[in-house]
Amino acid sequence: MTDAARSGPEFRWARLRGMAHPVHRLSGSFDHNSRESHAEACVAAVAGFALDAGAGRLTIDNPALDGFFSFSRRVGVNGHGLHGLFDHRHRGFHDGAEVSLGTGLALVRAMVLRQGAWCRLSGDGGFFVHVGDEGEVYVRGAAFGTAVERARALGLDVSEVEGSPYAPELDETADARPADDAFWAAVAALVAERGAVLLEEQYVRNGYRWHGISSVEDVDGARARLTPRARLALWPDLSADLDAVRTAIERQEHVAMLVEEPQLADSFPARIAERRTEVRKCRAALIPMEPADRHPLLAAEVPDADGVLRTRWRLQPTRAEQLRALLGSLRAGDRVRGVVATGVHDVGVYVDLDDDLGRQVGFLRVPELSWSRVDGVDDLAPVGREIEAMVLSVDFGWEQVNLSMKALNPDPWRLFADTEPVGRTFTGVVAKLMPFGALVAVRNDVGAELGGLVRAEDLASSVEEGDEIAVFVEELDLERRRIRLRSAAEPGAPMLSG
Repeated sequence: MTDAARSGPEFRWARLRGMAHPVHRLSGSFDHNSRESHAEACVAAVAGFALDAGAGRLTIDNPALDGFFSFSRRVGVNGHGLHGLFDHRHRGFHDGAEVSLGTGLALVRAMVLRQGAWCRLSGDGGFFVHVGDEGEVYVRGAAFGTAVERARALGLDVSEVEGSPYAPELDETADARPADDAFWAAVAALVAERGAVLLEEQYVRNGYRWHGISSVEDVDGARARLTPRARLALWPDLSADLDAVRTAIERQEHVAMLVEEPQLADSFPARIAERRTEVRKCRAALIPMEPADRHPLLAAEVPDADGVLRTRWRLQPTRAEQLRALLGSLRAGDRVRGVVATGVHDVGVYVDLDDDLGRQVGFLRVPELSWSRVDGVDDLAPVGREIEAMVLSVDFGWEQVNLSMKALNPDPWRLFADTEPVGRTFTGVVAKLMPFGALVAVRNDVGAELGGLVRAEDLASSVEEGDEIAVFVEELDLERRRIRLRSAAEPGAPMLSG
């Protein structure tokens, strides 16, 4: 068999099938309100598999602080599911760390609830548990035992499968440089050359600490503070040129993290720079997030205490990371097509921007449907209709693309201001009579409903709704979207005609 065949997915699946203990998939039907009870059932079932296998302690593998399920502000609750399990710096939550079965089960619960953190867990007796991005659980325990019957009794759907799609054997990995003495000597040389550098410590996937190294003497201190098996990247130092940082945010050339001086040596999930106003009055830098955009000065991974590098970080992007890349490819002003997925009463509609990652990512508010008045979203954007819209903004925090259909057409107010300047006389139709005057509709080229008020004292007593009258623009307020008209028939009216 060739080396290529041995590294292919079919060979790796064959290895998984050859293992003695079967793998079971735990799933169930649940909605948002019943996810809690589903999580409790999964935890109880996993505990049964672990006890059958004799797994009293579990090992954490490839942990992530954020970004497996989502990067949205809607997740990341309860300290990403780590509150009460680890301290605020998440010490003990890293690749290769051992935790008790109780802590492992709490991590399973947090993952099923999609609270943010993710990892694989394994233990004695061939036991492992992996949680999928839809809340399904893949677990392997003893070859014989009562765990399957207990899981079904808890109301879970249990099926035997070939293996877990999150198995380490299926990971895409790459060889990494160890952060050994030679690496740290290279860091010291760069510090001596540049005066200062910024050390990125990715202690878990999408979990960061930042270390400012401003002298050769600082190198050993930074090295001593690192998390076991962390991934490291060395960048140029923070910049005092905040205008350049703000300009780079506005250009949106890359999906980038905003790193500021107060963050140094603390623990943070990735925070994407979206608005120039986020930059405070302190030194800062933008660090690219997408692998293709990252070009650090140096990169390495922390070896174990015996000097051996045992980390094998998964390189394939999660669905959340793929969605982040999709969002990062969009710019304000882009035209996109999508299908209306669901309405939100009279607020707006969610739009599928593609059939997979972009499901319900677009959001189209009712005021952005049309320049004309819209009584409901079903008038212009019923569920299932394909639409074209313009991107107004991309909100990474909510994983949402704000759309506008009306932006595809010119602003009728500005068109009116250009064609009917103040003082010009034209004909309008009395749309509504009121005690204090009349609302007169004015023509426009995009079908929008524009109207101006003619005060009662300027109107002839015989005017009725539907009458055409000659008026001129007395005042036009584009910002407040108001037109004040006067009757052209009254004495002293301008003679400039349309």
